[in-house]
Amino acid sequence: MRENPNGLLLVRDELSGWFAKMVQEDCQGDRAFYLECFEGNSRFIYDRIGRGTVEIDNCVLSIIGGIQPTKIAPVIQSAIQGTVDDGLIQRFQLAVWPDVQKGWKWIDQKPDQVAYTHYRDAIWQLHELPGPDSEGSSTNLRFSKPAQTLYIDWTVQVQAAIRADGLHPVMQSHLAKMPKTIAGLALLFELIDGGRSQVGTTATARAILWADYLISHAERLYSLSGNQGMTGAKLILARRKMLPEAFVARDIQRKCWTGLSTKQAVTDALGCLVDHRYISKQPASTKKAGGRPKRPYRWHPSVGKKP
Repeated sequence: MRENPNGLLLVRDELSGWFAKMVQEDCQGDRAFYLECFEGNSRFIYDRIGRGTVEIDNCVLSIIGGIQPTKIAPVIQSAIQGTVDDGLIQRFQLAVWPDVQKGWKWIDQKPDQVAYTHYRDAIWQLHELPGPDSEGSSTNLRFSKPAQTLYIDWTVQVQAAIRADGLHPVMQSHLAKMPKTIAGLALLFELIDGGRSQVGTTATARAILWADYLISHAERLYSLSGNQGMTGAKLILARRKMLPEAFVARDIQRKCWTGLSTKQAVTDALGCLVDHRYISKQPASTKKAGGRPKRPYRWHPSVGKKP
């Protein structure tokens, strides 16, 4: 990163491994570094054995990759529950969760060459932009007056939404980081369209439209935590034959079923099954030799029977 002042791109086909690494105790220093990279203008200094002190003037890093909903759910849950809530997940401002099309058909056609040419030219156009000079100064583009007014009006609405009653703190944190994202998108759109003097209303309006789109996907992403208990309950119900007539939460956690590897996830799923009367919670009992009391669950007699 020190040798690439314009920044780096981290590409991970599966982001689940990267997120798993970020929760390890010996990787907390790495996590702090990734948090610093979000602003794009932070200075970072660290010491390496054999390399001495390494100074990075601008921590510029982009991360791109995919992840399955069941893999991202524990990350979302940790942020919502406050166990790991340092704003890391909220920094993925361009996260999208598209719907899978139900229909599918084989299409054999040539790629859109015109679209590819526009894409290639835009990339080279951005690549050839002048970087900071030897003294570290660079060109700054500002909003035009009409674009500034448009951006301010949108920002006022966002700030009002952040302070509205009923909005979860995780979503508040996500929205609080969005003005930087929209300003960055407006600048990017302006540069792609060939602008080099100021960010105009066309690029700004386009970025604001993107905000509505991104917020809808963020809401869907954070709703994973609320749906996690129901998802786990459905899985336990589908695999009820793999459990004894009377079982405890630990019996499920040991099986490490997808999304049910933690105590909290199992508890939420079992609570959902109790609420819907698929299982009943039995009185706490202890072994003759003592020990921690257990609360076994039993399947309701009607579960599994045909109506």
